[in-house]
Amino acid sequence: MRAREGDFAETSDSLLFDVKGLLHPPNRVVAYLRYYPDNRGTRSRDGVRYVKVYDLTKRRRLLEKRWSRYLYYDEVEGRELQGAPKDSILRLYTPQQRLTALLRSKRKDALEASATRLVNALAQESGLPLKHFGISGSLLVSLHREGSDLDIIVYGTAAAKRAQQALSLLMENDRRFQAYGIHDLKRLFTRRGLRQAITFRDFELQERRKVFQGRFLRHDYFVRCVKDWEEITERYGDTRYAPRGKCRISAQVTDDSESLVTPCRYSLDRVEVLAGDPYCIPREVTSFRGRFAEQAIQGERVFARGRLEKVRSEDSEYYRLVVGESPNDVLRTI
Repeated sequence: MRAREGDFAETSDSLLFDVKGLLHPPNRVVAYLRYYPDNRGTRSRDGVRYVKVYDLTKRRRLLEKRWSRYLYYDEVEGRELQGAPKDSILRLYTPQQRLTALLRSKRKDALEASATRLVNALAQESGLPLKHFGISGSLLVSLHREGSDLDIIVYGTAAAKRAQQALSLLMENDRRFQAYGIHDLKRLFTRRGLRQAITFRDFELQERRKVFQGRFLRHDYFVRCVKDWEEITERYGDTRYAPRGKCRISAQVTDDSESLVTPCRYSLDRVEVLAGDPYCIPREVTSFRGRFAEQAIQGERVFARGRLEKVRSEDSEYYRLVVGESPNDVLRTI
């Protein structure tokens, strides 16, 4: 069972998990609870109502209280993670298969039709074949509503760059595409609960540079880029991680070649440790949250706050800063 970022897993408990990252233990898929069946839910599929849960803390609390077998200690990551045992997974939903089905369907609803139009426009402008695209989020598992987002996947690191360039042109030349305005950004700022982490002014300056998010035909869209299978050369267990507490730094970005994909990574130099162990200097910032893509480019100086961890493989040992696991985590240019 091969699973990667953007896929969804449905379990024997009728739970729907969104897959995180690219590497998984032999007997599990690292994935976080997103939808669960409940009569109070506002989404429905095949006569069953579902509740969507977004906040990471709420996801964990639900699992701890009702479905604790999906919480486990990962020896490679050195901490507790959420993950579905492979023998509990009834179906793995993949964005590419969903896109193929929608393109062939003659009975699309309004949101499904908008999603395929967006993909076709992006494919045409970028020159990328449709095999590089997929549809994720609520549309992937047929739990979308009229106001749901359009969650698009682009596969391949090189394809991500071409998609970014194409979206920049589409925002300039295609009226169907619109960059987020001030009211959209305020809504996003509130929804992410960032008031304690960053000022709205800094948030606005950061987010206005991005094209992987915006509006298409009055729908919010988000484009997540993921490595292609042939680009995933590391195996689970090749590298091990050990948490080292919270850390706050300023640093210069020296390599942004993986800044468009999820998980994203920014290599660092001239690092100043502002809080945390001054002898544990991170070499990179990484995030498993798509919203930290497009965050900085090579040569820019950044401020970052997150969780420090020691990274150890057969031939190297260093520290990295992980952002995106707490609402207070930050990565922004300065």
